[in-house]
Amino acid sequence: MSSSSRQTREGWSRIAAWRSQHRSAATSSWQKLIARPVATGMVWLVVAISLALPGAMLLTLDNLRPLIPDLERPAQVSVMLDGELDLEQAEALQRELGTWDTVEDVTLVRRDEALVVFGEQTGLSGLLTSLDHNPLPHALLVSPTAPRTNTALSQLVKAIDGLSGVDRVIVDSQWMSRLDQALLATERWGLALGAAMVLGAILALANTLHFAIDARREEILVVRVIGGSPGFIRRPFLYTGLYFGAGGGVLAGLMLWVLSLWIAGPVNALFALYGSPGQIQSPGVGYPSALIALGAGLGWLTSWTASARYFSRLDAS
Repeated sequence: MSSSSRQTREGWSRIAAWRSQHRSAATSSWQKLIARPVATGMVWLVVAISLALPGAMLLTLDNLRPLIPDLERPAQVSVMLDGELDLEQAEALQRELGTWDTVEDVTLVRRDEALVVFGEQTGLSGLLTSLDHNPLPHALLVSPTAPRTNTALSQLVKAIDGLSGVDRVIVDSQWMSRLDQALLATERWGLALGAAMVLGAILALANTLHFAIDARREEILVVRVIGGSPGFIRRPFLYTGLYFGAGGGVLAGLMLWVLSLWIAGPVNALFALYGSPGQIQSPGVGYPSALIALGAGLGWLTSWTASARYFSRLDAS
């Protein structure tokens, strides 16, 4: 047999041994977990709550963000015309704005109509009828096309304000900025809450894994004496952490699904009452998959860190 063939067989043998060791460690770790269902379930529940709460907040923001432009943003921009403009000039300006791509609709409010409405709202109709002339100008109510973002609205206001015959353009854009900042603050609050909850899950996992490692102290010492490598000793605990994290992620995904189904009916009915076609979207596959991957990664890294610290203290003692 040639040396290259022998090296190939040895390489495959090492791979087979490595796979067998991983399979044995994974099976042994899983059997130890299911042998203590209550303790394992408690750890899964802690991890699930830590992942599900921030996940639910981010899912809510993802559902609300596309609906905000349709539900909340102003539908009209008030354009006050110069008081010297007559009705014919105001109608010409109305037709001009109606041809813009950024304008969906333009409504002309004649000065006589505005005076009547003002008198009815203020209760000064009798006083206003005694005036020699109407002090109110013609006005235009401009409905911008979607999307009604802050940038698009600012550009439209600037363009209208530059037209001849326009005295003032009125739009309440401050509350739009407040709304955007509120969404940003809520998103950051969700991320901060998520970080705090994940930190709590890491601490709970680290404490549980520390006790699991310490309970097998004698076994670890025996394996080290007979020449077991650090990777071989650490491997079962890595799978234990992986199972803890992935199981918590699966439970968190189920919680997210149940929560979304529970609130979908009332929230969709609320959207319908406000005339919005939007509906609460389910978490789909992305959110549960992300929670499972995050939980598994946290469990693996926490187990690695906890075992490394334990072994370093064991060497120092």
